[in-house]
Amino acid sequence: MILKKDYSIYRVIRKFTFFFASKFPFLPGKFRALLFCWGGVKFTKPLSCFIGFNVYFDDLHPELIHIGENTIITEGTRVLSHFLDPSYNDFDHQFTATVIIGNNVFIGMNVVIVKPITVGDGAIIGANSVVIKDIPPYTIWGGNPVKYLKNREIINK
Repeated sequence: MILKKDYSIYRVIRKFTFFFASKFPFLPGKFRALLFCWGGVKFTKPLSCFIGFNVYFDDLHPELIHIGENTIITEGTRVLSHFLDPSYNDFDHQFTATVIIGNNVFIGMNVVIVKPITVGDGAIIGANSVVIKDIPPYTIWGGNPVKYLKNREIINK
């Protein structure tokens, strides 16, 4: 879908809400998730998630970002839902797409999600990674661009 520029009052309110949620250092992570939910990011259960300080969710189309239960997104992470089509020679050909982050996912510091992707349940993404492809469930990934490291061993107690 081609990106439509939106400068409505709702985007201004969303930008203010997102700024307050990401930049106020004394907010608990669960309350940050609730504020991002109020701004339009789709959480399964916002109070079960932890969102770290200085996390940025795309404010153009936050409704295209879906986050599952018990997910931890740490400091400095960026999640975008609009992207530039590099096959054109201008900046007018941007499109939107869905970003889905599953249940029980851990995303390390300063991770950037720059493509329409799906992160499977129980996945771990290492710090300073750039995610450009889908992440299967219960695997560990890291690097720039993100690369498979190993499967995650699940211990049931």
